[in-house]
Amino acid sequence: MLQFNPIDAALLFLESAGTPFHVSTVSVYDPSTCPGKPPSFEDIVEAVRVSLPAAPAFRRKIVRVAFDVDHPYWVEDKDFDLDFHMRHIALPKPGNWTQFREQVSRLISRPLDLARAPWEMTVIEGLDGIEGLPKGCFATVLKVHHCAVDGKTGVAIINALHQDSPDKMPAVIEDNWQPEAEPSSLSLMRRAAINSIRSPFVLVRPVLANATALVKSVFAQSSEDDIDLKAPPSMLNGPISAHRIFDYAVCSLEDMKRVRRSVEGATINDVCLTIVAQGMRRYLAAKKGLPKESLVTVVPISIRTPDSADATGNQIAITRVSMRTDIADPIERLRSITVQTGKKKAMQDGVVMSVLLKVVYKLPGALIGAVARAVPLVVANGSSFCNTMVTNVPGPATPIYFLGAKAVKLFGSPPLMDGGGVLHSVGSYNGQFMFSFVACRKMVPDADFYRECLEVAAQEVIAAADKVSAAADKESV
Repeated sequence: MLQFNPIDAALLFLESAGTPFHVSTVSVYDPSTCPGKPPSFEDIVEAVRVSLPAAPAFRRKIVRVAFDVDHPYWVEDKDFDLDFHMRHIALPKPGNWTQFREQVSRLISRPLDLARAPWEMTVIEGLDGIEGLPKGCFATVLKVHHCAVDGKTGVAIINALHQDSPDKMPAVIEDNWQPEAEPSSLSLMRRAAINSIRSPFVLVRPVLANATALVKSVFAQSSEDDIDLKAPPSMLNGPISAHRIFDYAVCSLEDMKRVRRSVEGATINDVCLTIVAQGMRRYLAAKKGLPKESLVTVVPISIRTPDSADATGNQIAITRVSMRTDIADPIERLRSITVQTGKKKAMQDGVVMSVLLKVVYKLPGALIGAVARAVPLVVANGSSFCNTMVTNVPGPATPIYFLGAKAVKLFGSPPLMDGGGVLHSVGSYNGQFMFSFVACRKMVPDADFYRECLEVAAQEVIAAADKVSAAADKESV
């Protein structure tokens, strides 16, 4: 039995009926590469079963302490049933992109059953009408609660399910898993009493009385650069509905690298932020809702080190970056973003989360919940935190295969919180760069147009970079 760390506890307490807090991975496969017949649903279930030892969280359930007076626990679920977590559906004809997107959007809108291991996988067939995909493709939608997985452990799960050749099958891993009996409420309360003695917290009433003020004060301490970093109100910020919409734009990784080379010191992540900023700028300008002040994004950072590679739980920090949407020229924006992120790297930033943890590590479970829920409220109340999130999870540079079927598309979908109507998950795979987004359907009712804004934004940034490079080449002649 393992106790949650404070970050995982906060991620669990952020869950509500309208804000399910799971992360999702959407993978599309072409079975024409299979050496034999295409995999059946039963084959996929068996492949997941073989890979379970590589994903310990997949057989653990959450046990919460009464009144959340202490952090929850992970317990190896004696009633674990793989078949419950595996789902199988097919799109009706013609099986086009709109149908697929709507089905994925419905899936990611639904909360997980937190009385069981907090994950599920849905296999979707019937994708024959999607332009650009070979006939016979199928997809998987893997949903895992954020308290059980961070970016790097999520990649580890994907790696366990995939191979680097269509001729290879999932490796059989020695399985030493043992189920556990669920602890009684009385024993958990006893543990909570002991933990409270070890880590007393005397500011209970002030925190409960004004958790939002605590969060504001913590973020104000994060760094000198962040003190003046104000996120302006926008039409994409406010209380969200329970309904989601998902889509993506794509460009080549080589184009991303070409843009990066146009500004000294720039990284691929800086280019990502520049393109997303350009897309949001286009969308909001078209709606006559572009703030004069720059939008601000949150950027998650993994703090998992080689020494903590096998440690359980999320190991993340967050920092804020001005997206410089107040700058019209894409390359000037990239230069400004590069200067910002360069300073934050030098400061070993991500201090926003680090400073918060100085408080959170001393809080009992119920107060972690109060503080965690106050974070989105700070945004929803129009205060200065962020307008969106851009998370970058690099994928494999070469093709990967699942039961012989080649992965042709890989997308990510982060959870939404009140205050943020659209979030972005970007990453590379096999020479492509995907700009996935998940949005509140009420705030972004026109996902097709938002995707178009991202697509045009990418081309505008690439064209601007090529112009700068051409001018530099001309001067050097």
